[in-house]
Amino acid sequence: MNIREYSLEPIHRFKTFPFQFTYPPNPPTSLVTSIRKVGILSPLLCLYVDESPQILDGHRRLLVARELKIAHIPVAFLPSLSPYDLAFTWLHAQMASRSLNPFEIAGLVENGVRHFSLSSNEMQHLVTSELPALIPPHLFPELPSILQLPERLKIEAVARSYSPAFLVKISRVYPKKLIDSITHLLDVFSLSENQLAQLLEWIDEITGRDNLTPNELLKQDPIPFLLSHPKMPTAKKRDAFLKAIYEKRFPNRAHLNKALREIQDKISSVGDLRLVPPKELAGDRFELRIGFKSPETLRTSMKKVTRLESELHKVFDLL
Repeated sequence: MNIREYSLEPIHRFKTFPFQFTYPPNPPTSLVTSIRKVGILSPLLCLYVDESPQILDGHRRLLVARELKIAHIPVAFLPSLSPYDLAFTWLHAQMASRSLNPFEIAGLVENGVRHFSLSSNEMQHLVTSELPALIPPHLFPELPSILQLPERLKIEAVARSYSPAFLVKISRVYPKKLIDSITHLLDVFSLSENQLAQLLEWIDEITGRDNLTPNELLKQDPIPFLLSHPKMPTAKKRDAFLKAIYEKRFPNRAHLNKALREIQDKISSVGDLRLVPPKELAGDRFELRIGFKSPETLRTSMKKVTRLESELHKVFDLL
């Protein structure tokens, strides 16, 4: 591709952003600091649309230049390109210095067809061929749905690198009220993708079972106290909250733990035996561990295990 030599252009010439798919659209603080110190080092990629110069790549650099009242900016004008090559150029201009997040790809899928004058098939071929690890073909039609997620959740998703498949799943599976409720929690503590997936599943299960709204559930003790605790560290607050939701998911948890301890005590009295439950009784697999020093001690322990058959059957009642 032939690009004209870089030139300094008056900033007032550039006013329209038809190819803006970058998310979040506002420049990060690091970019403002960098341009304030050393200026714009990487020229903006521009082209003429109906004889008007428009930016293909560099929207946030332009916004920073305006904020800093920079009069002229370095620009490289592109030659005339086919719609597909133009979209290809935009995609690789972004990928040259960073990884695209799911919302940028979703914006390209939803609006790129119109702005680049491509067919849906051409856009799908571009995205799935250039980003196969991120966007498998079956995910492509559903991807724009994530653009409707709450803004705070989108910011968290970018910061914590939520996967496109996970974002599509929550936008399609869970009701808006539930997603909005979870989003408000992000002002209190951060959630990884796994933690958010677990929390959505738990709250959806509890509210369906108990005929509650998500907000009604989150107003039950001790949740408001935990969320507003002024001195509890953020990570500890998050863990305490998840534990409280888990206990509401399993209201008989205290009874189960008591029954488990009684069974463990009886089993541990038999030689070197240990009954190890799943974490928080949230799984469906127990482990019975036998310690032995010789074949004879193993045989002795196994005989004692057979006499505990009735106690071991109680374990299945806990699952």
